Amino acid sequence: MREHTQDGQGEMQRWAQAGEDVRTALQDLSDELYGLPYALMIDGHASRRVWPGLHNNKQGLPPDPNDPRLWLPGSGLPASWNPVSIIRMNCAQAEMPRLVSVTETLKNGTTKPLKTSSDLYYPEDRPEGHPWFLFTEPRNYGKKRHGQWKSRWRADPGKASKNADERKENELNSPWYSMTTREVTPMHTLNGYAREALAVAAARLSHQALSWSDRTRYPAPLHAALQMDLGHPQFRRSEPKEQASLDILKEASGTDA
Repeated sequence: MREHTQDGQGEMQRWAQAGEDVRTALQDLSDELYGLPYALMIDGHASRRVWPGLHNNKQGLPPDPNDPRLWLPGSGLPASWNPVSIIRMNCAQAEMPRLVSVTETLKNGTTKPLKTSSDLYYPEDRPEGHPWFLFTEPRNYGKKRHGQWKSRWRADPGKASKNADERKENELNSPWYSMTTREVTPMHTLNGYAREALAVAAARLSHQALSWSDRTRYPAPLHAALQMDLGHPQFRRSEPKEQASLDILKEASGTDA
């Protein structure tokens, strides 16, 4: 792969080059798969400037002839070389909706409101092309569940007293939590493939952590690629310098890098 550096190229050309490199990789992948269908998972937040055809406001529109970037990762490739679906993941919490309450339908047909969940949900009205949201209940959601009903701004500061009967708990000292959200959006899915099945598969691939019992931030293929990049920087094509790229890396790795 070529190094994506600012060697006199404009910003748009750099992103166009990145898209070309991915298309070349997909072309090579088709030779390895011998016609086996595949779905392509991408980090929608990190690659937002690479493929405009994956933007929400570009759905149903034709490619812009004045834009040098590829419209989609497989644009220009034979149909048999293209993925059957592009699964756009987004784990940028600043852009994600927060779980306030969900309604779960039980097997007997009754419904039950939930304040927290670690399941996969879709919008109730199910608009065309809708995303799924994978929520994760925090690990410190234990006996103390103040965050289920209020925020820290409404926490009771409690009361200290030598008399045990007069003491009141300082709720600020208790564990608080924030639900995390992952967006899973299968896009440009071919006929014969169910978007729901692809979303469920992506969610299940977030349960493949090797070193702990909880979920990884990204599904296994993206998580492995990120960890290889972080663990072997000597093979990195280029080091991000722009603040936006550094913020993406920090959000993806869960560190202050």
